[in-house]
Amino acid sequence: MKFLVAIDGSQAGEHALDKALALAAPLKAEIVLLTVVEPLSSYVPEVMLPTGDWVGWRGLPDVELERKILSAGQALLQKAQDTCQSAQLESRTRLETGQPRDVICYVTKEESPDLLVLGSRGLGSIERLMLGSVSDYVVHHCVSPVLIVR
Repeated sequence: MKFLVAIDGSQAGEHALDKALALAAPLKAEIVLLTVVEPLSSYVPEVMLPTGDWVGWRGLPDVELERKILSAGQALLQKAQDTCQSAQLESRTRLETGQPRDVICYVTKEESPDLLVLGSRGLGSIERLMLGSVSDYVVHHCVSPVLIVR
């Protein structure tokens, strides 16, 4: 049996890991820990210059910042893997780059877990409508059973 657990460093992500460990322990299930790092272009919008040209983040790469973000993702995965090891569960990690909702669905299809576990930010319907919700998207687009943890 295999569980895929998507974590992002949030409190909801920690709750998702805790729930996955509680469910996996009696089954001795394998845990696949996934963290998705968004591309830098997601953080900085494109701007229009006075000439009418659009300039985006892609034209301004910051290798050091990218390295720090990836390093933080790896540290998050290592901490979660240590937690799995303390629970005496076999685990492995995946650090991916892209839009979290799309990458989570892609990795779920690739890994074929028995259960995908991820946290919910607890946003209401108005915020979900305006901001979008990774967990809402995943529930409607992933091929595996999904458990959303608050």
